[in-house]
Amino acid sequence: KLQNALVADAIEEYNKTPEFTIKIRSEKTQKQYLYQLQRLCETLIDKQQVKSIPIAELSVAKCQHIYWALIKGDTGIRFANYTLQVVTRVWNVLIKYDMLDKNPWCFVERAKSKPRNTVWKPDDITKFLSTAFLEPRWRNIGLLVRINVELGQRIEDIRYSTWDNYNLKEKLYSREVIIKTNERIAGIPLSDTLVKMLNDQKEVYDFQKWVVPNPLTLEPYSEINISRVARKIMLAANLPMKLQLRDIRRTVLTDLANHGATDTEIMA
Repeated sequence: KLQNALVADAIEEYNKTPEFTIKIRSEKTQKQYLYQLQRLCETLIDKQQVKSIPIAELSVAKCQHIYWALIKGDTGIRFANYTLQVVTRVWNVLIKYDMLDKNPWCFVERAKSKPRNTVWKPDDITKFLSTAFLEPRWRNIGLLVRINVELGQRIEDIRYSTWDNYNLKEKLYSREVIIKTNERIAGIPLSDTLVKMLNDQKEVYDFQKWVVPNPLTLEPYSEINISRVARKIMLAANLPMKLQLRDIRRTVLTDLANHGATDTEIMA
């Protein structure tokens, strides 16, 4: 069915399949797939966007060339590897439905990204928080980062945290289940400073369940939106662009290790 079609046509057909509409239950994952495929389609190879390449011309060599073009852009190796994973799945699904008969993406050689070991310096954190708390529209991002600096959790778990996760009388943060690993987590002590900040936040946002919602929507920040706002804060604070919010967790765990915490204690 698709042998004489374009790459864009194949992706459009995949988006209609049950493998995309039903099997991928998470709306977040669906959006991420669409975003990765969109970036793939917009990639230029020999002055032509990938979406307009005929499927019949997709040899293994051409797919490899597209992969290197992705890496040479502003996406990096991790993004390119994930995009390759997604498009390989797309072609496999279409083969299953007899729309295609081969998958050249399977044979693309992947590059290995260097392990990320970036950490925030104390002065970086101070600059970020000071800048964020000066702007009312950035305050909730500032509080989210302040919570994470103390607790060392994943950004995803903090942005989805509710008032039920914070026992302000007992000064504990607890979580029934960690979103990524599906583990239960025992209570983590909260400092007096953070408890004061959370009590102040509760006076404003106690009418809904999210602790650090997007003030415009009163829903948790999306992954894309939180990154975009954080970048604006970092630019305003004149911070190195190599820093990312996900590095804060590594910073906290590294600090614990440097102060003598054992692996078991850090995991707990």
